[in-house]
Amino acid sequence: MRRSIESEVIVYHDETKSAGTEISKGHALLFVPIKTIIEETGDLFDTQIRQVEPLNILFEEIKKIRSDFGVDHKFHFSEISGRKWAKRNNADKQIVQIGVKYLKQNKTFCKLGIIFHEKPRPDQIASYGGKDRNERELRFGETLLRMLLKGTVHYLYDNSHKVKILKIITDGQPHHRRLNEFRILDRLTGEVREYVQIPKDAELVHLNSNHRNYNEGSEEYKHANMLQLADMLLGCAIHCCLKDAKIKNINPQIGNPIEDKKGIIAYPVKEMLDKRKRGSGFKNSSHYRAFTISKALIPNTGWEFENITTRKIEISNAGQLSIFDILEFKK
Repeated sequence: MRRSIESEVIVYHDETKSAGTEISKGHALLFVPIKTIIEETGDLFDTQIRQVEPLNILFEEIKKIRSDFGVDHKFHFSEISGRKWAKRNNADKQIVQIGVKYLKQNKTFCKLGIIFHEKPRPDQIASYGGKDRNERELRFGETLLRMLLKGTVHYLYDNSHKVKILKIITDGQPHHRRLNEFRILDRLTGEVREYVQIPKDAELVHLNSNHRNYNEGSEEYKHANMLQLADMLLGCAIHCCLKDAKIKNINPQIGNPIEDKKGIIAYPVKEMLDKRKRGSGFKNSSHYRAFTISKALIPNTGWEFENITTRKIEISNAGQLSIFDILEFKK
């Protein structure tokens, strides 16, 4: 059976300013297809074509979670707190489980790219232009985000699964100005591989991720919920990989005293990330090429990248495929 896939995606971007003791910032890109076309050809050349709408499917799942648990709070990993397990924590855990479930490549063909980096020194950002450090740091961040976007699509997609990026939606405006669409999207024109398409009308949209700011039937409401999912997955990855945390696979009862709620909620992400420890056996996993998580280093000789695993940083073995193996970038 031969299969070819084409996805038209919206990319949801979230970032954090604090990601452990050594890391100053992390970026996450959650790729959610609006439409995916799957063409399957059997041995007798019998071809079947089907189409799914992953964004709508995933959104309905999130709405069901809100309805089932009777919650309407903003899913925000850093705001998970309290000493007793609450109803809203069941919803927090469930949305993470749904996110991990739909990253499986036999589900909705969603994908996730995450990168962390240390706070750059003044000499490392001096060439980025701008009249003050805030502007230079932001341009540095825009370059890193472009690197993540390019590296992720090159690694997680291929000629058997082509991708068309319709837009990037980022959570609000966390800096002194909006992210620059030219530095992130337009600079990739002509630099991506043949199975990646970025149309001229692709755009970068800033949207507040609080769903309660919008009417429930609006597109903004839908996108805000997806931004919250990206936030939860990024927060879980930080907790699993960069924190000295106890990750537990338990199902507490409402009212139970809990030492670390985040460690319970983050467990599905840890379980997914740990699949890479299977070595070559990871290729048989439904999460193979569904996610990538790396750390960017800025030594004097240029960019370097390390794959991150749970609890520790692990440098890729020689010969292993890394999403940043063959990338060249301009500031």
